[in-house]
Amino acid sequence: MERLKTVGLDFYKCLKYSSIISGILVVVVGVSSFVISRGNLMAALENMKAILFAAGSIGLIMGAVSILRKDRENEKDWLEWKKRFKIFSYRVAISIMSIIILLYGCIIDELLFMLNH
Repeated sequence: MERLKTVGLDFYKCLKYSSIISGILVVVVGVSSFVISRGNLMAALENMKAILFAAGSIGLIMGAVSILRKDRENEKDWLEWKKRFKIFSYRVAISIMSIIILLYGCIIDELLFMLNH
């Protein structure tokens, strides 16, 4: 039961960090594209969706490459990482955060779909 609670806490941290990253990306890209497109909300939403999909995809690629790497014993910052996440390795945390960022992009995509139909 204690291990399940620790996994939940690690997942909550991944959710929190990916929400902060997604929020920063959405605000910066949304405001700049809203200004550049001269007030076109649809263009701003499309750009927010695109940047979230790109960031999530790049994160998943990074997670996959780090999983495929063979030199797992030579990791230098393992003890520093274990201070933040008790059970998740950085490979798992990056993958989970990337999936959550992609889900935020899917939410914006669904919003765009409902606005267009």
